[in-house]
Amino acid sequence: MKREQTERILLGTAVCAGFLAGSMLPEILKMGSGTYAGLLSQYSLSRYLGIQPDSLALFMEIFQKRGGFFFFLWMSSYTAAGLIFHGISLFLQASAAGVLLGVFLLKQGYEGALLFFCCLMPQWVLYLAVWREELSFLFRKRYRGLQALPDGVSVLGRQDLKTLGRIGVLCALGCLAESFLGIWTMKLFLQFF
Repeated sequence: MKREQTERILLGTAVCAGFLAGSMLPEILKMGSGTYAGLLSQYSLSRYLGIQPDSLALFMEIFQKRGGFFFFLWMSSYTAAGLIFHGISLFLQASAAGVLLGVFLLKQGYEGALLFFCCLMPQWVLYLAVWREELSFLFRKRYRGLQALPDGVSVLGRQDLKTLGRIGVLCALGCLAESFLGIWTMKLFLQFF
């Protein structure tokens, strides 16, 4: 039990370290100096308001990427390197969120924090639920699911498939929210700010 708590703390540390490293990167690279003409330039924001994407095609593309990613993590839970894959994935996603928040704050100030949350809501509430399922499954496989089996032997059972189904449904709901509601909330924010 103590080893499980230590590993949970390590995963939490990976998230915090990734977010901190990512949020410092825009300042280190001097992205707030006014020469950064990327995501938050007036041209980019005005172009974003005029875009009318095919939401169904966007959903399929997002689901293919995110679903494959979570399926890989689910499969890695059966391996000894599963914890490492989960830790690296959490670090990289937290770093990406930190970079996004750092750039938004440098370019927009406090409004940048609102823009950051518009980028995350509502889909990341569902993606966090997927991560919760994923991590629960990882620790169940590492500490509870393999206790009665010989070393190196794992069985794909009904409970594992139920977990995969829950992960798939939550991921699909997150992708739906991202491809339909996420675009709408961003456009709504950009109209008022």
